[in-house]
Amino acid sequence: MRIFRPLAICCLALVISATSVAQPAPPPTLLQPDGKEVSWSAWLATHGSTAVVVWASWLPEEQRDFKDLAAIRQAAADKDLDFVVIAIQEPIDASRKALETSGLQWLHDRHGAMLQHLLNYRVPTLAVIQSDGTVLARLQPDPKALIQWANAK
Repeated sequence: MRIFRPLAICCLALVISATSVAQPAPPPTLLQPDGKEVSWSAWLATHGSTAVVVWASWLPEEQRDFKDLAAIRQAAADKDLDFVVIAIQEPIDASRKALETSGLQWLHDRHGAMLQHLLNYRVPTLAVIQSDGTVLARLQPDPKALIQWANAK
């Protein structure tokens, strides 16, 4: 019986260590506003390093303000980053209705796969992603946070 206790402890330690390091999900396939599919990897390869805001129209009004998103877009442009809003966890028609007149570049992720890919489960969120898919930063969705990060590099 004494051998089972150390063996059980070792097995438990292995299980905990194997599951404690989160791995990102593979890059998702997203929808463009016209409904055509695009792989996230291909999109990044075309657009380069990008500031990404993961967003949804069902957020409380103060968290879905287009002025804030436009300010983040401007801060990204000032730091030579592309900018995209990824609308998540809602039908594409809801995203289209909310974003079509915003002037913002956007993609659609119906089931939130981008959150799993970024290892981030907070919405809204801002991430800076290199053209090869490397996540450089996970930030508060605020232009000041993006500027501070860029100036600190």
